Amino acid sequence: MPPVLLRSFQRLTRVAQLEAEGMLVGDWDHVPPAHRDAYRAMAAAMSRAGVDTAGRPPMWAWRGPLRLLDAALLLNPEHELSTGYATVEFAAPAELVVASDYGAWNDFLEALFLGEPASWEPAASSRSVRGPEQVCLPFLRAEWVRDMRSLPRTGWDELDWSLPA
Repeated sequence: MPPVLLRSFQRLTRVAQLEAEGMLVGDWDHVPPAHRDAYRAMAAAMSRAGVDTAGRPPMWAWRGPLRLLDAALLLNPEHELSTGYATVEFAAPAELVVASDYGAWNDFLEALFLGEPASWEPAASSRSVRGPEQVCLPFLRAEWVRDMRSLPRTGWDELDWSLPA
């Protein structure tokens, strides 16, 4: 199978780590405590799909074009983007990519936060995917990277949010 072209938003400190170590893996220290049960469910679903995360949280990415607006919706501009992020474009082996439904994932998170019974599987949604498709993978290798672009840290009032991220 040909590699899958993906994009991920990563902190600049993680980009430096990728460049220095040659690989990024998920780290429970980077997962907010309120999201840990959900991330464990994602790692378990990936394992059932034949992709082992070695007990670590998954790496998140998207297939399809990303806009600055996507970054702003995922990462609060004043509190997260201002600390320094980049869009990392890479081609990952298809056998390591587990496609997911972002809307179903958010519904799952909401149910968990509300203390309601919740279950979730990556491909269990019948929604049509609009915009970029969410995917998870166990790690990101530097050798897969095709391009890295720093995201703006300030000046959001002047940005054209429809531009590519």
